[in-house]
Parts: sequence; C-alpha cells; structure tokens
Amino acid sequence: MSTDYDVIIVGAGPAGSAAAYSLAKNGHQVLILERGKEPGSKNVYGGRIYPYSLSRLIPNFADDAPIERNVTKESIMFMNEKSSFQTNFSSDESVNHGFTAFRSKFDSWFANKAIEAGAELFPEIKVDDVVFDDKKSIIGIKSGDDEITSKLVIAADGATSIIAKKAGLRSQFNSEHFSVGVKEVIELPTNVINDRFCISNDNGAALVCVGSPTNYLRGGAFIYTNKSSISIGLVVKGTDLIDNKIQVSSLLNNFKNHPDISCIVKEGKVVEYSAHLVPEAGFNMLPKLYGNGILVCGDAAGMLLNNGYTFRGVDLAISSGIAAAEAFITANDKEDFSNSSLSIYENLLYEHNVLTDIKKFKKGPKYMENQRLYSDYPKLICNIFENLYNIDGNSQKLVREIIRGSIKNNKVSTLNLILDSIKGSNAL
Repeated sequence: MSTDYDVIIVGAGPAGSAAAYSLAKNGHQVLILERGKEPGSKNVYGGRIYPYSLSRLIPNFADDAPIERNVTKESIMFMNEKSSFQTNFSSDESVNHGFTAFRSKFDSWFANKAIEAGAELFPEIKVDDVVFDDKKSIIGIKSGDDEITSKLVIAADGATSIIAKKAGLRSQFNSEHFSVGVKEVIELPTNVINDRFCISNDNGAALVCVGSPTNYLRGGAFIYTNKSSISIGLVVKGTDLIDNKIQVSSLLNNFKNHPDISCIVKEGKVVEYSAHLVPEAGFNMLPKLYGNGILVCGDAAGMLLNNGYTFRGVDLAISSGIAAAEAFITANDKEDFSNSSLSIYENLLYEHNVLTDIKKFKKGPKYMENQRLYSDYPKLICNIFENLYNIDGNSQKLVREIIRGSIKNNKVSTLNLILDSIKGSNAL
C-alpha cells in the first residue's frame, strides 16, 4: 500500500530526533510532528546529558552542539534545616560525566541535524490519534480532520504519551509512578559561578541534595552549572505533595534560603521557571514497547533511570531512538511491520543497554520509595558530624560512641539501618 512517509515520528525530543536522524541519513522518508512552537519549547529536564549515545550517532557532535559546561565535579549533600554534610568528587578525566545544556537549544540543534539529513519537521501540530487499517494495524496518525499515513509510527511524545495509550500499548497511569519536577534558571556572572563552585570556565559542577529541601518527603534537589547561570530545582513524589498539602514552589524557595544554598544563589536573577512530570517507576512502568505498525521510545516508554546518585533520561532516549530506527530498517527489509516483526526492537534495546540497565536497576525505584532515605538518614548524618566537630570541654567521645549516640537520639532503628544498607547495595 502506498504511504505518505516511511516513518512518522510524534515528538521532536531526543528520542524522536535520534530516530529521525538515523533513518533520514539512510535515505528513508521521515516526518517529525512536534506540538511545540519549536523543538524543546515544551521539554523540561534537570540539566545534564550523558554523551555516549549521542557520540555514537554523531561522533563530532561537540563541534557545534549547544553545550554549556562539561561536568567535572560531582557532589551529594545531606541536609537538615540548619546544617549539611557534603561529599565531593572531581576529575579532569570526566568525559563520561556528561555536560549541561538547555533543552530549548539542544533539542532544536538535534532536530536540525535530522532535517539536514533529510527529515521533515512540522511544529505546532497536535497528534490526536493513530489510524488503524481493517487488520488492526497502525498505518498513520490523525491530527484534527487530517490523516497522514506511514509504514511505521514512532511514539516519542513524552511521559504522558497519548499515542502509546491510543495504540493500546499502555494502561491507565499509576500516580505513584510519577514525581513532580520544578526548576529555575538563575543568571549569575561566569566568574561568580566559577568562584562559588571552585571550577574553571570550561568545567561544570553537579550537586544533588537530600533531606530538608523536600521537607523530608520522597525526592531530592539539584543544582547544575551553566555558562552564565545555574539550574536549580526539586523532584518530589507527587502523591507526597498531595497527602501533605505542600506546594512544590514553597519547597524550592525554602531550599534557596538554606544557609548552604543562599550563598550560591545570592544576587542571581531568575530568568526561567518550569515544571513537569517525571516517570520514575523504571522497569515496572514500561508499556508494551511495540505493536502492529508502532514503536514507543524515550519518556513515552518511561525510559528514565534514577538511582539517587545519577539521573538518566536523555541518553536512554537517544539510544532508544537509534534502536527504533534499526528496528524499522530490519522490518522494512522484510516488508513486515507486524507485532512479530517489530519485536526485534526489544532485543535492540538490550543491545544498546537501555533495557539492560533499566532491568538491572529494577529494584531501585521500590527501594527509593523508602521514607527513611529522605528523613531519618539525612538527619542522622548531619547529627553525627555536628557531634564529631563539636568540642565543648567535656570528655571527647570516640567515633563509635558518637554514631551510637546519634542513632539513639534520632530514634533510628539499627536493624532498619543494616537492612536498608543491604537492600541498597543490591538495588543500586
């Protein structure tokens, strides 16, 4: 049957653009439909991209990609209302630690790469439904009264994918599977950022915070450095916000007013505010990834990995887009876009280590729901170091005495502490 395009891709984020670039450079007719005014205009994330998948697709991407800074300094901060304990790691050999970027610039750049390779992009197009033939195979999409046909549809339309649901690949969403993310971009002079984070012009820093920033709810805070601004935000379990009747915006303000954070953001100017839903259930929230005439990739498939010390989304999205393109090429050679033929997509996702890593850390999301990680343990860590460095003239205690005393004072169960440590080592 004659079709308008070989592949229609819904969504011009990293997954959609990766698929489009891969297909277009191999001579296939590709249409990208984006509901935003331009790629990236509706996309939100923390601020960091791990480059390995992008470098496989475009080896010289760093020549013109809109990179802000290469992350060379990693920090984790445990916080209560008045004190904190921070770990630091820095390295000059941090090529795989990722870079910071703005999605509005990065997504536009990536989509343009696909266009240069031969893909077509139509922005400000809302896709309402998929089109089925009489054999219940998807043969295109519907936008308003218009129908556009293709051999394959790739759903890359974000965390609350309408296309995956219309195609019957995803059931109703579970509210526990999502967190709410908010972010501000605060302008600061480059030299001020360098001084406050002890970094040079070409280097960047990433800070993850847990404890009081979320009012001890499940979630955490982050800060990433850009060239002349910082991205600062929070990710908090949505059901916790509702149950505790807390506005996430007030949490962000409290975080910025913490003594260890206020000195970082002082005299800065807020130039951007954004919010979005974050799929965080990992392996347990994956939809069916393929069907007759359709594949699902990126956030639309819930391909995000959060294990507390790394937060991965864009790299997995790009890899899944590449895998989707490879699956199409294989199916096209056989002229078979059935569910059975497209099942190779799942194998390719394992080969690209997308499902490999998501499955390996499948216990992580459940472990990360443990309330003690966000309340008891940050308070305990801060209390231990408060006592460790507090010399008041009384007989100084041994470290083990301080730890035992802090565990008792903070009413932390030693058994829970041991069990959580064991479970954490197995899950993360």
